[in-house]
Amino acid sequence: MRLFALLVLQFTVLAAQATCMFARDAKPQDWYAWAAVLVAGDVAAVEQRGTIDVVSLLVVETYKGPAGVQTATLEIPQKLWPTCRIVRPAVGERVLGALNANNDALLVPLTAAYADRLRAAKPRQD
Repeated sequence: MRLFALLVLQFTVLAAQATCMFARDAKPQDWYAWAAVLVAGDVAAVEQRGTIDVVSLLVVETYKGPAGVQTATLEIPQKLWPTCRIVRPAVGERVLGALNANNDALLVPLTAAYADRLRAAKPRQD
């Protein structure tokens, strides 16, 4: 039983490390490959619900996903911030919000330079 618990713990730690590495080090093309929806937005609100932070965004640019979306809401596990050494966003901050096909969400600070890189890497739609 202890061996099983140890294996589960190691798998959980490895999964968390992989998520953190992706969130911090992903190249623009990695975001496009991972996300079903990828937006730049200004944080409108951060609400705590149990162990989840619900982050509401005012979308300023859609890189991938349905056009014309004006708002987005992402549910981010609170443990993501300290585990990945990402600062919980404050109201008014510009962020990159992503949601994949499994409804896993990621949210990281977005600089103007990285936004330019995302635009340049955007896959062409035929």
